Amino acid sequence: MTDGAVKHYSVRLSETLINIWVLSNIMGLGEGKLSTTATSLAILDRITDENGATLRELVDETGLAKSTVHKHLSTLCENGYLVKFGETYKLSLHTLSQGRQAIKMRPHFSTVEQRVRELANQTNTEVDFTVEENGRLIIVFESVGSSNGVNFRSGAEFHMHNAAAGKAILAEYPDERVDEILDTWGMPKKTPNTTHCREKLESELVEIKENGYAISDGEPVEGYRSVSSPIMNEDGTVLGAISAGGPTYRVEYSRLSGELAEKVAATAQSLSNDIAKTTIE
Repeated sequence: MTDGAVKHYSVRLSETLINIWVLSNIMGLGEGKLSTTATSLAILDRITDENGATLRELVDETGLAKSTVHKHLSTLCENGYLVKFGETYKLSLHTLSQGRQAIKMRPHFSTVEQRVRELANQTNTEVDFTVEENGRLIIVFESVGSSNGVNFRSGAEFHMHNAAAGKAILAEYPDERVDEILDTWGMPKKTPNTTHCREKLESELVEIKENGYAISDGEPVEGYRSVSSPIMNEDGTVLGAISAGGPTYRVEYSRLSGELAEKVAATAQSLSNDIAKTTIE
């Protein structure tokens, strides 16, 4: 296997923490030293990330026996997590209801969703609400208003260090938590503009904390820029972040750092205040 192939293999199978832990152990220790549940979850994540996979692809990528992979796939199908289309296994719609239920179980999310739509319509930009979970940035709600730009689907995951929302959240975290996330996921350089130096990021986080918002200009995705501010819980911890942005040809940097930054920060502060009032009441 060439260095390029190894790199591609590692990146593709490292999109979730489970994949990193399980698959690295599979290659080094073998199936016998891994839990059945962890292996099933790694297979499920692989299928989710790649929008489907065949039995042969999973066998080749995990190094597990064909019979072992087949047993895991059969169990996931029997329990409603996967469906089979021809030779390809895909995620079932059963997980959709679980995702919706997960959102319903989180306090204050319904209030945030309404504000996301309002801000998108007011600014004619792409607005989303994201949270940090297991060191990853996850889109919970999104709205593109009346625009027709890039539409990152809800549930999509990103690294924290190169997204405006990720930086806005990291700026509110204690140093120990920031180090833990960066040590676990690294700081891959997705584009030429990506901040991939820890010292530089630390300096940015100090400034972000002072300003109340973070800006990302073509860092996770080339040609896309956004501004984000943190939404706080009543106890001072971070609930998540609200962001506004769009393609660079439609959202000028001067507008992003001016009008949009002010509106995003104001919306985040208003939401934080409402959350605090709701808790007191």
